Amino acid sequence: MSGTEKIEFVLVTLVAVSFCFLTIYCGIKMRKQKKAYERRIKILEKEIRYDDLSGVLSRKAFIDDVSAEIAASGEGTLLIFDINGFKAVNDTYGHFAGDELIKRFASKLEKAFGKENTGRLGGDEFVVFVKGDCGKDKMISSINKSGVSSFYDKQTKLELSSCCGAVLCRSSRDRFEDLYKKADKALYRAKKDSSAIAYYTGEEIDENE
Repeated sequence: MSGTEKIEFVLVTLVAVSFCFLTIYCGIKMRKQKKAYERRIKILEKEIRYDDLSGVLSRKAFIDDVSAEIAASGEGTLLIFDINGFKAVNDTYGHFAGDELIKRFASKLEKAFGKENTGRLGGDEFVVFVKGDCGKDKMISSINKSGVSSFYDKQTKLELSSCCGAVLCRSSRDRFEDLYKKADKALYRAKKDSSAIAYYTGEEIDENE
């Protein structure tokens, strides 16, 4: 092998080795970038799925999950909760205290019904969907035992309560929007009657009373 050929061989070898190292480096870097991208996607998905204040499901995630469950099974109970006198807490103790109360109330609902069954629509309005065929008496008993209908709040030192409106889902053709409107009417009835829970019965409620 002549001197020129040796130099060419060395140069070709160096290029080949450099290319191999570059390929390996790029592969490692791409894998790291992919893992970082996947981690970021998971974080974003979590941020979208869960309400940033209360930690329970966001409005969209809850509606999407419940709509899918209704279409699949056609059975369940939709519950709407709100805290009685919440505005007074905000006005008296400030919005930070109100936000903290929302967190504590969300925690109570989460413990009673599970994080993946509980959502926050906004303000102090929470929603719960209990899957399957669950009777009214059992549901009323569960709510009363859960501590969400009446509770002492240590931070504000107030005796607080919540109201709940409920509606039964009986068909896979039911739509979330329709069930929500019915549960909301039942919630109004519960507030009007000062009761912990009211079920939608199909009766018209005069909201001007």
